[in-house]
Amino acid sequence: MSLSKHRSIPSYDFPEAILSEILKRLPVKYVLRCRAVQKSWYHLLRTSMFISLHCNYHKMTAHVNPKYLIFNYGSPRRLYTVRSDDAQSQEYCTFVYPLDLPPNAWSAQSNGLICVSTMFNEVLGYSPKIYIWNPLVQKFKIVPESPLPRFTFEETEWKALAFGFLPEINDYVVVHVVKPSSTSAPECDFEPYSTEDPYEQYPHSVMIVVYSLNTNSWKKICQDKVFVDHMCTSKSVFVNGTAFWVGYNCDMQCQLVMFFDTKTNILGHVTVPSLAIRHFRQLDRPLILPYGQSIAYFVEGDVIDWDDYDYEDDDYGSPHLDVWVLKGEMINELSWEKKICVRLSENVRARVLGTRNNGEPILAKSNNLISCDLNTLEPHDFVESYDRLTPHYHHKEGSRSPFVIHPFVETLKLLDV
Repeated sequence: MSLSKHRSIPSYDFPEAILSEILKRLPVKYVLRCRAVQKSWYHLLRTSMFISLHCNYHKMTAHVNPKYLIFNYGSPRRLYTVRSDDAQSQEYCTFVYPLDLPPNAWSAQSNGLICVSTMFNEVLGYSPKIYIWNPLVQKFKIVPESPLPRFTFEETEWKALAFGFLPEINDYVVVHVVKPSSTSAPECDFEPYSTEDPYEQYPHSVMIVVYSLNTNSWKKICQDKVFVDHMCTSKSVFVNGTAFWVGYNCDMQCQLVMFFDTKTNILGHVTVPSLAIRHFRQLDRPLILPYGQSIAYFVEGDVIDWDDYDYEDDDYGSPHLDVWVLKGEMINELSWEKKICVRLSENVRARVLGTRNNGEPILAKSNNLISCDLNTLEPHDFVESYDRLTPHYHHKEGSRSPFVIHPFVETLKLLDV
């Protein structure tokens, strides 16, 4: 009799509690491989219980876990690469959008998930959809349609989106804000004020809805007296439960930072640093980035400070990049603190590509990447020749960097979708 007839498939039926304690320590990439061991493992690893267990464990051990950066190449294929956050910049994984979306579709990433929306592409014929995507597990979810009215372009002063993670409750949220034009009064069931024509009486009112991934539902909020006339809708930042955008006053001469606190449901704004307004050139593309539990505002200048500047050293001053950090917990206590000033040497462009996990801003120097030490204020080499990071693209010496960079963490969220 052939011995092969007596062979049996080995069993790995450990108690679920023990198996979960073992597998929760693995990186996401290896957890996904374990699904192929046997059916019981496959079903266990897809449960909400294990996904939460894995998330909580890696949150507690974040200080010893490998640090990663995600490079968004912004190409028509929307190519993303996750790399180690060090000088070697070793590739961890690469992926592209699983959806057919316009190349300029709005996107934001937070805690391992990427939110993509065609909300700003309606003029191109796209319906206003919002998707939440986990590139590592290759799963995405279509967010239920926003309950806000679908205003026409003429009826909308501005609209904005933000996406972020709430670690206290392990939830992801989408913030959708719309400021209707003061002349528009669409007929809809969303009545934030008991007046016949709310937008005429409250021309600065905005509509706000917040989506929760945990509950798969939206909640409605309204806010009055919002004096932000224009918005830079392509960029948003979400930190510590608060969404931030860059806005402008009515004459487009002064930048403002608008924020929405998801914990208090308060929408407000803070002016950019007064010194930046008086003495510096605001970047062509206004930039705010996460900085610890707050945000940093970047501004380019030609001199360090007009009051303290020594004209004998340099007749015209030296180009530099200032980083201002928003301080304060309460709305009436918000203020800006100048954190660092980075001198821009030859071939170093003022465009900030992103930040590393330690908060250091990343800039391009010729075809290299440099980051700026927050203690010594000195720039140092980060990645030599980013051409090796983009083998499918050719970049001329001194041309604009082909990507933006953000810290990235692994998560199993959406694996159970």
